[in-house]
Amino acid sequence: MAEFTKLEHAVFASICEAQTEISDALRTLLLNVRITQRDNTGHGFYTSFEVDRSHPPIQFPKRWIDWPDAEVMVGNRVLLMGFILWLEDGYPKCLEGFQYGTKSGESIDLHREDLGALMLLGPIL
Repeated sequence: MAEFTKLEHAVFASICEAQTEISDALRTLLLNVRITQRDNTGHGFYTSFEVDRSHPPIQFPKRWIDWPDAEVMVGNRVLLMGFILWLEDGYPKCLEGFQYGTKSGESIDLHREDLGALMLLGPIL
């Protein structure tokens, strides 16, 4: 199946910057992945993948890492989105992206958009 999109790569990089205690382990696990499914829900997306489990799992207190909330360029509009990296037994398993809407409160139908063209503008701090 396809590779991670530019947006997904940028979200992973942002997660690693924010979660310094697990950043090296997470980067190692994300080096060799196999995407198993990508689901565009229209409101967001789920990208499921498998990692090489010969490396040790991440030691993290939750089953998810919810970071970052960010501005994402969709065509010529800016969409506010949130992201969750789901873990299974300490291994990254799925990246979820969901929209809060535009700054004016509108939602964007992502069914009509190429998820590969979405660009991270930056996290909302």
